[in-house]
Amino acid sequence: MLGAYKTMFVQIVKFKLKPDASREIFLELTEQMVAWLKSKDGFIAYELYEGSEFWSDRIAWNDQSFAHGVLKEFLSTAIASELIRLVEDGYSSFFGQVVMSAQ
Repeated sequence: MLGAYKTMFVQIVKFKLKPDASREIFLELTEQMVAWLKSKDGFIAYELYEGSEFWSDRIAWNDQSFAHGVLKEFLSTAIASELIRLVEDGYSSFFGQVVMSAQ
């Protein structure tokens, strides 16, 4: 039996930083992005993971319309431009609705 959980829509991105990218600058920009996201309707949560080769982040939204609308808006910001300069081409992005969650 699935537990009760709040319906949400997520974006998960797997990426690598460029070899010459500053980890500290990347983290500072990510903090700025999170502050920006928190001001947007529909935002639920953000998580960032650092692995041995890749990074991954997860953004949770109330629904798909919020996710896509805010993403479009975010891509026009200076924060997004700076973050994109630090990330290698070839990242992968997944969008989907939560169907099971356990904690």
